[in-house]
Amino acid sequence: MAHERRKRLLDQIFGHRAALQKYLRKFTAGAEDVEDIVQETYVRMCALPEGQAVDAPRALLFRIARNLAVDRARQRLSHATDDVADFEPLNVSSEEAEPDEQVDLRRRFESFCAAVDSLPPLCRRVFVLRKVYQLSHAEIAQVLGLSHSTIEKHVAKGLVRCRDRLRSLGLLDGLEASPGEPLPRRRVRDRESR
Repeated sequence: MAHERRKRLLDQIFGHRAALQKYLRKFTAGAEDVEDIVQETYVRMCALPEGQAVDAPRALLFRIARNLAVDRARQRLSHATDDVADFEPLNVSSEEAEPDEQVDLRRRFESFCAAVDSLPPLCRRVFVLRKVYQLSHAEIAQVLGLSHSTIEKHVAKGLVRCRDRLRSLGLLDGLEASPGEPLPRRRVRDRESR
């Protein structure tokens, strides 16, 4: 008797396949999703306990299908936001320079340091205090006991010699600094224009 009731129930729900497919198109992204949900709905209906009485099999069938479609939509939305969150550790939008740029910047920096090291000792000391430590002329004068004009001359001499050294190595490519300006620290390519 229970076996016959179950067979009748399954015959009823399989008879609603076309209506169920049409109904699910409202809630899903495509035909593949509709078929997956229809199959899952049938599996859930078949998994009902043998003795469970179903007064309205069609209504139960459509409710299970709708719940499955809603769950699937929630999962997709959750995966979509999870995927966006997963980009953060990948450092996709890094402010860092590209590896080849980093190598070039490192080479330029080392060449600049070598150019500064090649300056005469007093000129190098004044130049480093002004351009690296950014002390004012008054502070440098106090530390070294030099006049403002001597400090300006050493800074200008350091800039010219460093510029000439870097130019001879082909590392300036259009970057120039006048004697009163600090040398550019780093050139960052605009990533938006690529």
